[in-house]
Amino acid sequence: MITSLKKKVFWSILLSAGGVLLAILVAINVLQVMRTASKQEAILDSAMMILNPEGEKPEGERPPDDKAPGDRRGGGKDKAELLRAVSEDELGVLLLDSNGEVISQAGCAGQLEEAAVSAIVNAALTDEDGRGSTEGWQYKTIRNPEGIIVSFLDEASLRYEIVQTLLLSLAAFAMALSLFAMLAWFLARIIVRPVEENTEMQKRFVADASHELKTPLTVIDANVSVLEQSIGQNKWLDYIKEQTGRMSGLVNEMLQLSNLEETKHTETSPPHEAYDAAEAVLTAALPFESVAFERGVILDTQVPDTLDAYGCRKDLEQLAAILIDNAVKHSEAGGTVRVILDQSTQRHGLKQTQMLELCVSNSGEEIPAEALPHLFDRFYRVDESRTHKDNSYGLGLAIARGLAEKNQGTITVTSQDGITEFTLRIPISS
Repeated sequence: MITSLKKKVFWSILLSAGGVLLAILVAINVLQVMRTASKQEAILDSAMMILNPEGEKPEGERPPDDKAPGDRRGGGKDKAELLRAVSEDELGVLLLDSNGEVISQAGCAGQLEEAAVSAIVNAALTDEDGRGSTEGWQYKTIRNPEGIIVSFLDEASLRYEIVQTLLLSLAAFAMALSLFAMLAWFLARIIVRPVEENTEMQKRFVADASHELKTPLTVIDANVSVLEQSIGQNKWLDYIKEQTGRMSGLVNEMLQLSNLEETKHTETSPPHEAYDAAEAVLTAALPFESVAFERGVILDTQVPDTLDAYGCRKDLEQLAAILIDNAVKHSEAGGTVRVILDQSTQRHGLKQTQMLELCVSNSGEEIPAEALPHLFDRFYRVDESRTHKDNSYGLGLAIARGLAEKNQGTITVTSQDGITEFTLRIPISS
C-alpha cells in the first residue's frame, strides 16, 4: 500500500512538472517559429534594396511621403550588411522586365541552375499575394517603374534555426525532467513518510498485541482443561473454552497477516518444492466434506488425477481451505460448492506463463457489486448481522490475498446469477 501511494504521489508531482515544462517548451518553439518568419520577411524586404535603391515597396508598405527611404536611421549600415549577406549561397535577388525576362541579378541568383531560376520566376509572377514558397525557396515580389523585383531565400538555413532550437529545448526538457524526477521521488518519500510511519506502528501494534495475547490465552485454556478434569463437564467451562478457541484463532490469523506483510516488504520467497497440486487441493477439501454434509450442501470437486507444480504446497493447501471454507459457510441449504482445479496460460506481452487455476464457487445470495472490491479487506463482512455467528472475523480472504501475492499470483471474485466464484491463479513454477 505504501509503495503504491508513494508511486501515485511521485507520478502526480512529475506529471505536473512535466506539463509545465512541456508548455514552456512549446511556447519557446512557437516564439522561435514566429521570430524566424519575421526575420525571413525582413531579409526578403531588405534584399530588394539591392536592385531597388529607391526603396519602393508595394502599396500599403511604403513609408510616409515626408520620409524618404534614404532618411531612415542606419540605412547605409544595413545596406552594407545586406551586401555581405546576399553574397552567400542562401539569398538572391532578380530584376525582371514586364515580360518576366531577367534584367539583372544579385546574390546567389547567378549560381542557380536555369530551371531553379525559372521556377522561382514563374511562381513569383503567378502568385497574386506577392510572396510564397517553391522548391525550397521563399520569395517576395514588388513592382516599380523599372520592372519586377524578386527576392528569394533558401528555406533550409531558417529551418535549421528552428530545428536547432527544437533539439536544444528537447535536451533541456529531458535534463529538467530528470532533475524533477529525482526531486519528485524525494518529495514523495517525505510526503508519504507520516503515513508509512503510522502504518508501521499499526502493524507493530497488531503483531505485539497478538504475541502478548497468545500467552494468557494458552494459560486460560490450560486452566480450563485442569478444571474439567477436577469437576467434570460444565457448560460454563465449555463457553470459556469455545471463546478461548475463537480468540486463539483470531490471534493466529492476525499474526499470519502480520507475517505476510513483513514477507512482502522483505521480498522473502516462500520455500519451494516439487509437489502434486491436485493432491494438495484434495487434501484441503477433504475435511469440509462432513461440514458440507451437515449443512446440506453438495461439495463437488473437479480435480485432475495429477498436476505437477513447483512452489509452496502449504500455501496452496491453505488457500484452497480458505476458499472452500468460505464457500461452504455462505452456500444456501441444498446448494452446491464446486472446486475446479485446472491449468491455464497467461500472457505478459510476448511472454507466456503456465498458471494453476483454482475456481471455487457456491450458490447462494449474490454479493452486491459495490461490496466486491472490499471482500479482501481486513475484517470486512458483507452482512454485518452475521458477524461472529460463523466463527470467523473476516480475515480469511485477506490472508488468501496475501498468500496469493506472496506466490506471485492473483485472486479475483465475481457474483452474478446466484453464483459467487473465487478464482485463484498462481504460476505452476514459481
